[in-house]
Amino acid sequence: MRVTLPNRSYLNDIERFLRCVTDDGKDDLTFVLPEGLFSVHPMVVTMIAAMGEAARSRGGDVRLENEKINSSTRYLERMGLFEVLGVERSITVQHPQEAAGRFVPLRQIRTNAELNDFVVEVGPLLHASPEQTRAVKYVLFEMIRNVLEHSRAEGGAYVAAQVARSSGRLLLGVSDAGQGVLESMQFAHPVSTHRHAIELAFRPGVTGTTPRFGGNETNGGAGLFFMKAMVLASSHHMVMVTGDQQMKLLSSRGKALQPRLEEDRVTWREYAHEFPGTSVGVDLTVSEDVGFEALMGDIRKAYGFNVRAANKEKYRARFK
Repeated sequence: MRVTLPNRSYLNDIERFLRCVTDDGKDDLTFVLPEGLFSVHPMVVTMIAAMGEAARSRGGDVRLENEKINSSTRYLERMGLFEVLGVERSITVQHPQEAAGRFVPLRQIRTNAELNDFVVEVGPLLHASPEQTRAVKYVLFEMIRNVLEHSRAEGGAYVAAQVARSSGRLLLGVSDAGQGVLESMQFAHPVSTHRHAIELAFRPGVTGTTPRFGGNETNGGAGLFFMKAMVLASSHHMVMVTGDQQMKLLSSRGKALQPRLEEDRVTWREYAHEFPGTSVGVDLTVSEDVGFEALMGDIRKAYGFNVRAANKEKYRARFK
């Protein structure tokens, strides 16, 4: 696999990055830096880390090409990407800046304790009230816990977060080098394509652990649905990449929360190569105007109503 960073890759133009990922037929991962300055979303950072794990699991090496020393590559150094990849480099950060309140560097999460630590560190990035922060941390925990339970990735989940200086929005990425959403869903549901698997993964009450709507005592199939609701409430984007499919949830103001991803404003893109695992990226704006704490109550009601309706095979719910 060969990955060449473009000069920009955020959620609204994530295709720029994915088009620069090519399968060269080798087990190695070659990570190529661009000539000049660049900017990347934390999702991209976690995806590259997961690709590195996948390459090593195949017996391949990870190499860095076209090394440059500038503010952009120093950012990747501070985020810890080069260290996680295990590549040699001469990039150093002479005056490391305090991360608290600005970003949470890339790390691996394999246990609930490590997940708790990460969620606690994300809190200061939100710059929000205790109520708002509690709601976001709860949904974040549930979403990442799904990775630990379903991905079967030896390296667990790769996570990273930062705050955009200009807008103050939270940028978050979660990736793994595991079995992917399709294989996970096939354990309990008749699904044959990556796209259908993504649609099921976002449906409230659907989980890969059981064919029963509402899940079980440890997994209710709510994490992605809850996060989708928060992203839509803050009018930003959410992206999932797994297998050969990319799903992008588009910002929607004033649109009712839908139980099915098919009824949201989404775009799909299919790639010739497959991503080895699953990656999710989200943008959130946390403010009193959004009202996440109150939203949580509405989401739970919508979730419960849809699960009951699904069990009766009545997918007719519309949530206001």
